[in-house]
Amino acid sequence: MSWFVFFTILPFSIYSILLAIVPIRIQQVSRTLSKEAVERGDTIEVTVRFHNKSWFPLVFMTARETAMDADFYEELNGNATKLFLVGWKKEFEWTYELRDLRRGEHHFKGIEVMCTDFFGWTVRQVVIEHPQLFLVYPKIYDVKTEQITMQYDQGASQTRFSLIKDTTMATGVREYVPGDRFSWIHWKSFAKNGELRTKEFEDRNAQNTFVLIDRAVQKNFEQVVEFAASYIQKTMKARGDVSFLSVGTDRYFAPVIKTDSQFKKIMQHFVTVQADAEFGVERLLFEEQKVMSRSVVIIITGEWLPELQEALNASTKSMGKIVCFVVNNEAEPVHLKNQNEVHIIKEPAQLQSEVESL
Repeated sequence: MSWFVFFTILPFSIYSILLAIVPIRIQQVSRTLSKEAVERGDTIEVTVRFHNKSWFPLVFMTARETAMDADFYEELNGNATKLFLVGWKKEFEWTYELRDLRRGEHHFKGIEVMCTDFFGWTVRQVVIEHPQLFLVYPKIYDVKTEQITMQYDQGASQTRFSLIKDTTMATGVREYVPGDRFSWIHWKSFAKNGELRTKEFEDRNAQNTFVLIDRAVQKNFEQVVEFAASYIQKTMKARGDVSFLSVGTDRYFAPVIKTDSQFKKIMQHFVTVQADAEFGVERLLFEEQKVMSRSVVIIITGEWLPELQEALNASTKSMGKIVCFVVNNEAEPVHLKNQNEVHIIKEPAQLQSEVESL
């Protein structure tokens, strides 16, 4: 009986010894995401593929993603782990989900492969470094925009400045510069001499919009970022002139946003921006007056603070018009002493249908 047990266990013992010493080579690791453009709150599927180039036949193999930063996604609950029955199989693939993604940069680090024998006597663990980055952008909503009314010292009547340029009437042509819209190219001039020229339009009624976000307020900051991105995109698509300023531990300024490439740079900033400013947005109204001159200033904040109300009440006509959006469910209606305006956004869903800039 003892010899029978010995010869019965011998093959499994030899396999365990060989498993402990032979090299395990996992190569050609790749990941594919189910979406190219990922927004906050989305759920995506991640497909992982890899190739086993080891000559030694394996019995069981467990593969899983190495730990990522849990601040950016919901708990995986074992979804990122897969058990394979291997044998002589070389190609492996499994799919798992990342749910309720948060805005930011997501860093994959690598995969961890664990191999074992029939009885778990020998366990081999191999970590394959395969870093990969994907971005989660703020969610974009449909925001309605209307004309903004400006008041000047020349008289009591108000003059309306449209956010949308009148492109139906060209007043001349000029040399093409990078950033000009494709639809503005003067094709007749190009057909004559082969040089790109751009149409010039009547812009005496055009008004620049200057968007400013409050990075000193932690409350509702995600909704602030989403509303700012939605407002800028809507204004840009309406062919309005829009600028953007974001000041915190870093300073990001976009003097003009007209093209998709320029808007893409803004979105890349929105991916990583945080509420890390040491002072409120009201301070920027006075420090950045030269940059904001002749512009309608759009302030977007997550909480209505007394300091901001005092700054808006104290602002003069030389600073131009200021419209403040407060993303806050608890804020009460606000009345200011001058031409500036405050709008309370009580629900993020309002961004899709009800928010209007007056």
